[in-house]
Amino acid sequence: MKKRRFWKVLLVVIPVLAGGAAWSAHRYVQKETTPAALVRRLEQSLNCRAEVESASVSLFSFPAKLEVKGLRLLPRDGEVSKTLKDRQPPKKVETVLAVPAFSADLSLPALLSREIRVGQLRLTGAEAYTIRRKNGENTLSAMFSKPPSDPKPEAKPKEEPAPPSSPKSTAKPFAGALAVAKLENAKITIRNEKRKQLVELKDVNLNVANLRYLPPADAGAVAAAAVAPASMPCEVKASLQLTSLDLKDQRRQMDFTLDIASTVTLLAGGRLADGTTLDIQVKSASWIDRIPTLEKLAKKMAKLKGQIGLDLTSFPVSGHMRKGTSIKARIEGGRFLFLEDTHFNFDTCRIKIKAGSWFDPDDQQHEFQGLIAANEEITKNAVQGVDAFLNSKGENLAKIGRETLMQALLDKDGRLSIPFTSTEDIGRPEVTISKSFEKDISNAVGNFAKGLLKDALDGGDGLQNLIDGFRK
Repeated sequence: MKKRRFWKVLLVVIPVLAGGAAWSAHRYVQKETTPAALVRRLEQSLNCRAEVESASVSLFSFPAKLEVKGLRLLPRDGEVSKTLKDRQPPKKVETVLAVPAFSADLSLPALLSREIRVGQLRLTGAEAYTIRRKNGENTLSAMFSKPPSDPKPEAKPKEEPAPPSSPKSTAKPFAGALAVAKLENAKITIRNEKRKQLVELKDVNLNVANLRYLPPADAGAVAAAAVAPASMPCEVKASLQLTSLDLKDQRRQMDFTLDIASTVTLLAGGRLADGTTLDIQVKSASWIDRIPTLEKLAKKMAKLKGQIGLDLTSFPVSGHMRKGTSIKARIEGGRFLFLEDTHFNFDTCRIKIKAGSWFDPDDQQHEFQGLIAANEEITKNAVQGVDAFLNSKGENLAKIGRETLMQALLDKDGRLSIPFTSTEDIGRPEVTISKSFEKDISNAVGNFAKGLLKDALDGGDGLQNLIDGFRK
């Protein structure tokens, strides 16, 4: 009888306790997901000022769901020390991350252990505006860094009340894990003050699976540690349109359509970790108006006009993609490292960037080992220039020159082909002609001289014609 009574009591108590625990958890999470609480958490974790219009959470649905509207992250200012009702609107907004609305499926046990574990996240119409300063600072990235430490308050008279401030918390910031996320029709605008350039990423569509985030305070220590064997790498797929505008003369500089697939081992403090791989598909009909490396290369080659008659005044510095191309790369030390030879097939030329070349997006430094092959029209003009130069020195000279110089200038497809190295700032590069190319030209000139000597010994007049030509 006592046993029956015990089990009856237990059957009543367990649901009551479970219901009480669920209700307590619901109350706790509701308290932590109010607009004021979300703003406080964001500003404690990031170097930003946050705004949230509304937020709601439902833990009694399965899975639990969080819905947020009117989320904005702005540069940190003095208003973050005030309560939300006392804050003044920002005077000038140049950097912002704005998300009109998003919803997320949450794991309640993880949330109680200070981890935001999201099953599905969907954002539509998000917009970001950032400035790249002349010193290389990215204002949006700066907002995702660790917030500054509060200065020690000055001693004040006892009768003077302390200014209102947001509640302090010594709890560690939330970490995050994301199963699936979809970003639709987003837009990112970057104003580069150093280059006087406006870059836009439009129609950004992003699918992310298995993303892990560690707050900036913990990122350094954890990024150095090995990733747990059970954890899977993050898979990212995206499509976007990349355009740029020269702010000095309002000239359109490029228009690229890209598909991107990436594998990310860890996102620590908002920065891609080493080992992240990227597969970028550049679509056909993408175009670029000016390639600084090719402009510098044309100037370097100008000295050959007086030596062998090679005129590159029509050298291509722009072009439209005839067909798409694939770029395979990996992040190493913050650098974008080319894993394979990459071929860009423009209507004006073909450019090959060799494996091992790299680009640093933070400071815009680069080192490209490359090869350019001009199109048929430009090659024809270059060959005609060399022919005209040689013909002006004599008929025999032209014949011998074609057998030597043309072999050094043209590739197996009959295109003018020049290997080069491009380094330093990618917008103002230092470009050098490959040593192998200079050697080939030098050998060609040497063989040319030998041919002239042989022609003279055989009774020809090529050598005399050359002498007479240079006397003119």
